[in-house]
Amino acid sequence: MFLPPFLAFFERTFTPETFGRLADQTGWRQRPGKIDPFEFHNSLMFGQLSAARQTLTAQVQVLSIPVTRQAVDQRFNVRTVAYTKAAFAHILTRTLEAAPDHPQAAALRANFSALYLLDSTSFACPSSLQTLFPGCGGDGSTANVKILLRYEVITGQLEPLHVLAGKRSDQGQAQAAAARLLANQLQLQDKGFYDAKAWQAATAQGAYLLMPLPHATTLWECPAPNQPEVLLDLAAALAATTASQVDWPSLQAGKPGHRAGPLRLVAFRLPPASAERQRRGLRERMRTQGRTPSAKALQLAGWLLLLTNAPAAKLPTAMLAYVYRLRWQVELIFRQLKSVLRIDQTESANPHRVQSELWARLSCAVLLFAWHAQVSAVCWWCHQCEASFEKVVRLVRQWGQVIARAFLAGPHVLRQTLRCLWAHLLCNARKGRQKSRPTTWENLFNFWLNPRPATAPTKA
Repeated sequence: MFLPPFLAFFERTFTPETFGRLADQTGWRQRPGKIDPFEFHNSLMFGQLSAARQTLTAQVQVLSIPVTRQAVDQRFNVRTVAYTKAAFAHILTRTLEAAPDHPQAAALRANFSALYLLDSTSFACPSSLQTLFPGCGGDGSTANVKILLRYEVITGQLEPLHVLAGKRSDQGQAQAAAARLLANQLQLQDKGFYDAKAWQAATAQGAYLLMPLPHATTLWECPAPNQPEVLLDLAAALAATTASQVDWPSLQAGKPGHRAGPLRLVAFRLPPASAERQRRGLRERMRTQGRTPSAKALQLAGWLLLLTNAPAAKLPTAMLAYVYRLRWQVELIFRQLKSVLRIDQTESANPHRVQSELWARLSCAVLLFAWHAQVSAVCWWCHQCEASFEKVVRLVRQWGQVIARAFLAGPHVLRQTLRCLWAHLLCNARKGRQKSRPTTWENLFNFWLNPRPATAPTKA
């Protein structure tokens, strides 16, 4: 029930006419030649996907007209960067329009219309890109690329937002990312994205943020209406309690002139082993800087401190920690981008080729996660289980050159290839599970989205 519409989407997205038009608009195709623009882009996306090394040889092997490696290498110029970037924008737009009908979507949207995970990852690139993508300096690489992306949990859609220089801070992107949110959407993000203007932008949009509290942030509470604010000594308040969970329903955060609020702060006491691990890590980080952590910092390290502007009616306090665990899915995405799609690897120092390959691999990532979203939806409908990111990406990677050649063989062969791949994904991409360990999704569904009624005690 899912395959025919998704096949139609795939065929509408990847048409020679569309890519030919993009090539003409960006100046990549100035006259007819042996290398077709549609084939060139697919060879970058799929031809190199399954190759042991992402070389020009792997790319030319899936072109319909044999050409030399040098012929392909000469096509990498500033117009190629513009062409692959335009192709990425086209694929991203079409992919975001093809949201699957996930069985959990209705339950999730009863609380939030969208649930985004926002984060960034960076990696070193050849020094020839130092002017375009400068690094942070010091002992790090001279050239560094940062990719800012967000992942929508309900639909399973991946959306790269920006390709930036590695020296650009996450905090500098926080306000623009929050301004993209719409009413009743929730965004989970790391503490590096804390910015008072981002909170203000989200609140103005009627959207919500959830993130850990940066320990350097000042907090203010108002004891009663029309009374002055009082500075909250968070470390002292937590040290004085024996509770495992402490909730402040209305606080102001930040210094005067840079205030965010009202915000909820919920503190969850970490288990002793986890708290000790956090404090040990804090001591080590401070030691490398020639400093000693303060008693307040060590106290706060024993707690998970979550800050949000979502009311308790929409995001119950008891479920905050479970919801925040979803943010770690973005770490799995980064691992797949680097270990499987090898977005941080290149065989060239040509800045135009490096950028073109980067945009093509981002296009591939967007498409692969669209496949994952579709497979995961069917797995939920049929087997009540999730599909694995890693299994989907690795399996499609193995089919890379098969898919690239299927494009050249015509629509009939392409459909047969995709149907065969689809059957393999449904059979072999299911996520393993342990009955004794409920997944985060199961905890969310059982305790928040669809709580089971308490069973009445039986009489003796």
